[in-house]
Amino acid sequence: MRRITIYSVILAILVLIVFNIHSWLVLTHTRAALEEELGTRLENLAVVLATRLKGWEKSEEITPVLSEAMNFSNLLNIFLIDESLRFIVNLREPQSVGQPFPAELDEAEIQSAFSGLPARTRLYTAGPAILKTAYAPIYDNNGIIKAVLGVEADARFFRTISTYYRTLLFINGLSLLAIIAIIITYITLNRYALKLEHKATRTATFALLGEMSAALAHDLRNPIATILAATENIRLRYNLSEDKTLSYIKEQIERVNAIINNYLDIGANKPAPLEPIDIDQLIKETLVTLSTEIRKQNIAVETLLNGLPPIPGSAQQLRQLFMNLLLNAIQAQPNGGSIRISGELKRTSSRKWAVIKITDRGPGIPRKLLARIFEPFFTTKEKGSGLGLFIAKKIVDLHHGQITISSQTGIGTTVEVKLPV
Repeated sequence: MRRITIYSVILAILVLIVFNIHSWLVLTHTRAALEEELGTRLENLAVVLATRLKGWEKSEEITPVLSEAMNFSNLLNIFLIDESLRFIVNLREPQSVGQPFPAELDEAEIQSAFSGLPARTRLYTAGPAILKTAYAPIYDNNGIIKAVLGVEADARFFRTISTYYRTLLFINGLSLLAIIAIIITYITLNRYALKLEHKATRTATFALLGEMSAALAHDLRNPIATILAATENIRLRYNLSEDKTLSYIKEQIERVNAIINNYLDIGANKPAPLEPIDIDQLIKETLVTLSTEIRKQNIAVETLLNGLPPIPGSAQQLRQLFMNLLLNAIQAQPNGGSIRISGELKRTSSRKWAVIKITDRGPGIPRKLLARIFEPFFTTKEKGSGLGLFIAKKIVDLHHGQITISSQTGIGTTVEVKLPV
C-alpha cells in the first residue's frame, strides 16, 4: 500500500513537471514561430516597396505611395534614410526629416541593407509597444543603392503572448507550491502511518507477550509446585527444618514463582499492590544477588544513594527493574569496568521525584539505535532476548515514572529512572 502511495505521489509530481515544461516549450516555440513569420512578412513588404521606389527622384513623389502602403498594411511607420543616415521620409514624424537617424539601435541591420541584403531586427520595446523593423535597399536607375527603406510594425499579439507568459509563470508558481504541498503531505502522512504501524506492532507484541507469559506461567507453575512440595517433604521426612541448603532452595523456588507472577502482571499491564519501598535497601539486595556476576566480570561498583525516602511501589517489580538495568551494565563490560549508582531527590512544582542513575563504562550505544532501545525483542547483544529494557520501561510506566537513556560511543551509558515519591 505504501509503495502504491509513493508511486502516486511521484506520478503526480511528474505530471505537474511535464505539464509545465511542455507549456513553456509550446509557448516559446509559438513565440519564435510568430516572430519569424512577422519578420519574413515585414522583410518581403520592405523589398516590394523598395522595388516600387526604384529610381525615384523627389520625396514628395513617393510619400503618397508609402502612406497608402502603411494604411493598407496596418504598419506603425515607414521611413527612408540616406547614406549619411538622415531621414529622407518619416511618415509618423514628418518633422524629423533631415535629422539623424539613431542608427546605433539597428546598426547591423542598416549596414546589411546598405550592402544590398534585406534585414530585420529582433523584437524590441518602446514604452508599452512591442516593435519589429525590416530594412531593404532602394536602388537608382543605375543599380546603385540610393537609400534604405524601413518598415516598422507594432506586434500587438506579442503582448498577448507576454500575458500568457505571466499567466504560465503564475501557474508554474502554483504548481511548485502544489508539488511542495504534495511532498509535505506525503511525508506527514507517511510519518503518521509509520507511527500507527509502530503502535499496531507494539500492541500486537504486547498481546503476544501476554499470551506467551500466560502460557509460560501455566507450563512452569506445575513443575515448580512439584519441586517446592518435594523440598518440603524432604525437610519433614528427614527432620531438616534447620537445613540452610533446603531453605535456600525453597527461597529461590518461591522467588522464581514470584518472578513468573510478576511477568504476568507486567504483560497484562496490571499494577501491583503498592507499598512503601526502601530503594536504597532494594538496590543493595539486588547487588548482593548479582554479586557473583559482578566478581566474575571484575566490576567495581560505587553507590551514592544519599538516603532516598520510601517510594510507593511493588517490591518485586522494582527489584526486577533494577535487576535488568544492573545486568545490562554488567554485561556491557565483559573485560572489567565500573558501575556508578547515584540517587537524589528532586522537586518540581507538582511533586517530588526519586531520581536514580546507573552509569557504566561500556562501549556505549550508537545514537541511531537509541530510539529503538525500549522496543520488545530489540537488542544490541549477540545473545540478548531484547526484553530487558522493554520490561524495565513497562515497570516504570506502571509506577507512573520516567526512564531515559543517554549514551556516548566509547565512553559509556547512563540510565536515569525517575519515580514519584
